[in-house]
Amino acid sequence: MKQKDKKKVKRYSGRLLNISLPDLDILDDIKDQALYKTARIGKKSKISFKTGMTLAQGRITEIKSNYLYIVEVDSQFHTASMSGRLKQFLYQSHALAAVGDTVELDTSAAPDYRIENVLPRRNALTRYGSGSFQKQIVLAANIDQVIITSSWRMPIFKPGLIDRYLCIAAIQGIKAIIVINKIDLLEDSKELEEQTHYYRDNGIPVICTSVVTGQGMDELKELLANKDSVFTGHSGTGKSSLINYLEPQLNLLTAEVSDSNEKGKHTTTQAVLLPWSFGGHLLDTPGIKTITLHSDDKAMIPRVFPGFESLYDNCRFRDCSHNHEEDCAVLQAMEAGQIPEERYYSYLNIYEDL
Repeated sequence: MKQKDKKKVKRYSGRLLNISLPDLDILDDIKDQALYKTARIGKKSKISFKTGMTLAQGRITEIKSNYLYIVEVDSQFHTASMSGRLKQFLYQSHALAAVGDTVELDTSAAPDYRIENVLPRRNALTRYGSGSFQKQIVLAANIDQVIITSSWRMPIFKPGLIDRYLCIAAIQGIKAIIVINKIDLLEDSKELEEQTHYYRDNGIPVICTSVVTGQGMDELKELLANKDSVFTGHSGTGKSSLINYLEPQLNLLTAEVSDSNEKGKHTTTQAVLLPWSFGGHLLDTPGIKTITLHSDDKAMIPRVFPGFESLYDNCRFRDCSHNHEEDCAVLQAMEAGQIPEERYYSYLNIYEDL
């Protein structure tokens, strides 16, 4: 039996031709090349050809979804969508805008408000996704200080996580304040001193607080007054309880910490910007179980790690990793007892993870 003839398919036998284009911008008109278009001319996202707009400057106080925001303009709050023009381009961040961003809002078609421009940030508290493609996740933008909240017990005090936050704050140029909450659970004050003296000695404010006894709350309130502050830290450390103590009318949701694993539960589900009654703003963020830096930050960690900045210039090599090099000022300081071994090994963990 003869094998059945295969169905003949007419194949394209033409050749691709090289075409000389007088102006590469002509490709912008080809709609099916959107991916390449946005990657190539992302800088044009600030160019707008709309007319008849009435722009008002405001600040994002809450993000409802990827493209829906609450914007405060002259003490008035508006629900606004993101301009379609801004969604045409590729960005390095997970979202187009973050809580705290200053934006230009088109109010000409009220109540259909649209964000037409996201203005440059003064700074941003960010973390990064894991994997090969570390997309930026902006936790807060345009802030004065970050309140790194930990707890002495339930969950137990974790200096390693604080070190990561301090590195991020230093890289972003944001003042950092350490708050150790639930200090009413402290049994040995000597242990507290051993865990915190290194931060105090390096000029980092450390405040011990308790919403049960009120300890440290007045001191914390003074530091928050007339500042835009972001509360962040491990889940279950009592950020919402601290905020409720300082501003009872907010009545933020709180939750108990698990007795079995001492892990907190997320009560803050999204970042939100709220005004303090004593001046300034609060930016409360969801608790984070892991905080990841970007791999590109690795070269900066030897300089910005707490206590290393004053020693870095004394190292023999300009790119000293403080690991194995000769005449390393950091290693010499550790051997002399000026840097606790726990902090040095915390530095190594951060550095090697990157």
